[in-house]
Amino acid sequence: MLRVFRYRLYPTKGQDAALRETTWRLRQLYNAALEERREAYRKQGVSLSGYAQMAEIKQLRLAAPEYGLIHVHLLQDVLTRLDRAYRAFFRRIKAGEKPGFPRFKGRGRYRTFTFKDAKNRNGVRLVAGGKRLDLTGIGKVKIKLHRPIAGTVKQVSVTLSGDGHWYAAFACDGVPATPLPQTGETVGIDLGITTFAALSKGNPVDNPRPYEAALRGLRTAQRRVSRRRRGSVRRRKAVVLLAKRHDKVRCVRRDFHHKVALDLVRRFDTIFVEDLNVKGLARSFLAKQVHDAAWSSFMYIIRAKAESAGREVVAVDPRGTSQQCSGCGAEVPKSLSERVHRCPECGLVEDRDVNAAKNIEWRGQRLRGGVSSGRPNEPRSPDLGEAR
Repeated sequence: MLRVFRYRLYPTKGQDAALRETTWRLRQLYNAALEERREAYRKQGVSLSGYAQMAEIKQLRLAAPEYGLIHVHLLQDVLTRLDRAYRAFFRRIKAGEKPGFPRFKGRGRYRTFTFKDAKNRNGVRLVAGGKRLDLTGIGKVKIKLHRPIAGTVKQVSVTLSGDGHWYAAFACDGVPATPLPQTGETVGIDLGITTFAALSKGNPVDNPRPYEAALRGLRTAQRRVSRRRRGSVRRRKAVVLLAKRHDKVRCVRRDFHHKVALDLVRRFDTIFVEDLNVKGLARSFLAKQVHDAAWSSFMYIIRAKAESAGREVVAVDPRGTSQQCSGCGAEVPKSLSERVHRCPECGLVEDRDVNAAKNIEWRGQRLRGGVSSGRPNEPRSPDLGEAR
């Protein structure tokens, strides 16, 4: 398996300055390479490739000694990122989507650089018994390995996070799985906003709403930025404070996702989830709540944990799960404001989201060829066969 292990770095003042200067130089190179591509096409009608620009790195290092102090792989990574941006631009044009031409990187918009050959300790390596990370051109930076690195390290990325701290991310391949004991239990999950997740077992997971909880502080910090003069030192300080508040929201949300995903993976062998169109929902009138819940991020985390633990996550078509009775399969139309399911056929009274979660579990079992025991009728859905 491919996994990423992230650790915090503790650079000295001199090392912090060197790290920031490196990102600043790499940002300059990105903008210069983008300008070169634009001018070549505008004046000569020539589309420069990433390989053509990489061939100029040797001359750049000779002409600009400050770039000679930066590892060549970091310079190549800059041009690779720009080339990916161009490829994505043309791909979106062909697909009829909004193109989004590559843009210049402003101050604070280039925060990561990558050593792509870390496997051979090329430019980066752990020293001093894993207590220091030796970065070419920067020095031996203190690192805290709060958990052991597994598998084979392929590349290492160094990032300046929004909280002002530096982190090193080790991308490792061949990470062994750690299967958990089988429990024989399955569960259906209905993701929502009122509750983050309703389980078919009847235990809802409350939605912490980290963005809404921090909204007052975020608004105050944003107003402070707006009042500062552009380009001033006070404005930059206010921007850093705002970034820290946003980073706190991100960390709270990520911590919540990891804890919920780990709990589900430990308790259930098979997890049936909704195959949601999150991008479409994020453009609806509930966009703020959808982004705050971050369902896509949660699904990525739970799939990764399930793969490592030997569990299975199955995506199920969620259409009509809220309108069907989980007891008898009858159609019970209801508006979004109705939060309780009441079936006139069998008399079942159930929380709307729990009823949907049970239908998701039934559909998942049907897709996997399981036996739907304990249910009088199968749900009426066109993707599960003919309605009775």
